Amino acid sequence: MVLFTYTDYLRCKEILQNNSNILDDSFPLLSLPNKAHHSHDKVYRDLLNDKKEFHLFLKDFFSYTLKYNIEKYNRNFVTRDYSDKYSDIVFKLNNYPTYILLEHQSSKDNSIAYRLYKYYNLILEDSVDTNKLHTKDYKIPLITPILLYTGNKPWDLVPNFEHHQFDFNYNNNLNNGKLSLTYNFININDFSKEELLEKHSMVAYVMAIDKCSSVLELTDTINIVFNLCNTRQKDYLYRIIVYILQPIIPKEIYDGLIKKFNKEEDMYMEELIERMKADMKYRRKQAIREGRRKGRQQGIKEGMLQRSIETAKKMLERNMLVEDISDITGLSIEEINKLKFA
Repeated sequence: MVLFTYTDYLRCKEILQNNSNILDDSFPLLSLPNKAHHSHDKVYRDLLNDKKEFHLFLKDFFSYTLKYNIEKYNRNFVTRDYSDKYSDIVFKLNNYPTYILLEHQSSKDNSIAYRLYKYYNLILEDSVDTNKLHTKDYKIPLITPILLYTGNKPWDLVPNFEHHQFDFNYNNNLNNGKLSLTYNFININDFSKEELLEKHSMVAYVMAIDKCSSVLELTDTINIVFNLCNTRQKDYLYRIIVYILQPIIPKEIYDGLIKKFNKEEDMYMEELIERMKADMKYRRKQAIREGRRKGRQQGIKEGMLQRSIETAKKMLERNMLVEDISDITGLSIEEINKLKFA
């Protein structure tokens, strides 16, 4: 499907040429409105609150396959239109005092080390078993912090709380007690768009979309992502186009992208209808076969009964005992007496 034709390209190029002395080879993306930008950040929150996507995220960016079931530690959620408030993402490994804390940043924040430490401490305070804390074998819960940065500007902050803490040296006998809390760091700028599209999580695909700088590139990338996504991920992609990208791309492009989803839905419905028709046809054939089988069985039974009756009549003509006839033919004494006096 052609979503952005060469004619459209020339038209956009002419608009740019008439309004600017600088002529680019692509149709640039507009800036996200504040509301859309806020919703854009929630896309990542929503994705990473999805257990399946969180598993894929760990596998994509840390080469780690989570072998344990996880549960959401907090109860907040993001609505389907990204309009609700959200909280930080925390998962707990079932049956283990182990937590994974994930914070998303779309812009540089010098306070991030302190914030992560604050979240770390709050989880710790809430999850410590005070009844067992004083026992010898009790272990304090483990909390693994992860920072996902998807901003355009460079991130030059060291991912360690110790680096951001005031430095004061006493002497060799007095330790300054600095906290060495290191957080795992994923930076969108460390990956090319091609590298992100080779991964399997929707988080990586959204990061690839974020790296696009023009409508042409965006359209091409969305088409690639569309073909990479499974059904569940396509639902996320659809919502991103509707709630995030609609304000910054031309209407023709937007309509073309939506038609792509509608076309697939129509194809799915057609396939479903065909499957239902095939299933009904199969069921009818099975019913006919079953009817024939039962008919044959009924015919066999009727034939056997008729032969038993004929045999019983011949035995009666020879004055054999009713009890013996019943034993031989399988007919009841009552049935044989009816034949006898008929």
